[in-house]
Amino acid sequence: MKQHVIECGVDAPSLEGAIAMNVHGPSKNVNLRIDYISRTMLANLPDLLIDLLEIASYVYCADQRLDRGTDQFSKFGENWRRSLKFLIPVRELQVWQDSEVLDALSDTLGFLSDDTYSFEFWQAKTPTQPKELYFHDLIDPEDEHDGVALFSGGVDSFAGAVTDLVANGRSLTLVGHYSSTKVRSVQEHLIAELKRRGHEQRLSFIPVWVSNENVTAREFTQRTRSFLFACLGMVVGQMSGKDTFSFYENGVVSINLPLAGDVIGGRATRTTHPKVLRGLEGLFSLLLDRQIRIQTPLQWMTKKEVTQLIDAGGMVDLLNKTASCTRPRKWNEKQKHCGLCSQCIDRRFGILAAGLGAYEAPDLYMNDLLLANRDDGGELRMALAY
Repeated sequence: MKQHVIECGVDAPSLEGAIAMNVHGPSKNVNLRIDYISRTMLANLPDLLIDLLEIASYVYCADQRLDRGTDQFSKFGENWRRSLKFLIPVRELQVWQDSEVLDALSDTLGFLSDDTYSFEFWQAKTPTQPKELYFHDLIDPEDEHDGVALFSGGVDSFAGAVTDLVANGRSLTLVGHYSSTKVRSVQEHLIAELKRRGHEQRLSFIPVWVSNENVTAREFTQRTRSFLFACLGMVVGQMSGKDTFSFYENGVVSINLPLAGDVIGGRATRTTHPKVLRGLEGLFSLLLDRQIRIQTPLQWMTKKEVTQLIDAGGMVDLLNKTASCTRPRKWNEKQKHCGLCSQCIDRRFGILAAGLGAYEAPDLYMNDLLLANRDDGGELRMALAY
């Protein structure tokens, strides 16, 4: 198991072999920026939640910077798993040193990503960076909506948003995360279309940019992205006075069914696994000393059934504008799906099974689901496993 030490909030590491990460200052190498929130919402944000945003950003960006070494499941995944120790400055030191909070944080992240986590927190020096540092394009007035939900721009999140807006008649604040401008453009196009079709007064969108800066990502599994995403949803929920937010994800992914014989445990995504969600709820509830709930309204549906919700909501013509691929660096203007990753395969099967293949041309995929030449053994095995 590879061992890594990540020193955060510093210009340079003080320990041999450690890496330094910083969200501000001349040594900044982690981007954290939240757009289009109201001044009223910002006023409701305590220092404790700024701490949480910084912790989640460090965890997510370190996950991308530190590769797993191999995709071979030898020695019970020894090389897949990593040992990650974070040294992080915080504003509310007493809260973060609480043993229950530390256990909830380490245990939930460990199950989510199949890594081992430990944290040492120290008091941030004064003056700490003001919370306004992370928030741009403040707007007035505050929008009062029925719920807060996470929005990635994929099939599931779009289907969930359409269902809540159209079928359930709810108003929504959607929170999107992006580490690439290509992903943000997909999200913004879908939001613009929903507003253009009569939902402008019942829909707000808050895009959040979290990424490594001047550092090339080495690990693309992004197992901790859902931790970051959930933290963003909870924070925006708190800013708008809500103790509940929604994660739109189909049940097959949530239950963490193995995609192939050796794609088990954390090697298959645990994005919205019930244990992860209960762990996050526990962590958030401990931090705020009240019950926080994460809703998953699509948890009993298959990909096919989720895709059909878009048709039922009268938005099926926008199906081909959603993007599910995990490899945005490979996208071009026409093709936003590699056709090889599990998300692309899962998406294409779901759309065809729903009888909606006419709304998505096969050439939108760089590699056709059934006809592509899959020379790589892993790519062929993944497709056959489905």
